[in-house]
Amino acid sequence: MKEEDPGVMSATESRHAVSDMVDTFVGLEIEDLLRVTVADVHIDCLVHDIDRTSDRCTVLVKTFAGDYLRVETQWAGGWLDPQVDRLKPIAEERQPLGELQGIEAV
Repeated sequence: MKEEDPGVMSATESRHAVSDMVDTFVGLEIEDLLRVTVADVHIDCLVHDIDRTSDRCTVLVKTFAGDYLRVETQWAGGWLDPQVDRLKPIAEERQPLGELQGIEAV
């Protein structure tokens, strides 16, 4: 039997890790200090606004560089992986940054 690399998660472990991350994500409160990871970049930020419905959770965070990021997950038979967009308020557009890889309180 071939031994698996301990640094690689199985699909089940990966889904479990996402579930824990989503649990943290939906439990946030305004003004929580966070470190989010997206595209292998760690970003320190502050929760600015939260919009929760039964099938969607959107969190607006302000980075210490003055940018705003929108992190959103939706329910589709289970919570989807949260997606991160950088908001450009002047142009009223958003720039997709990718999937949320990590979130932790600081």
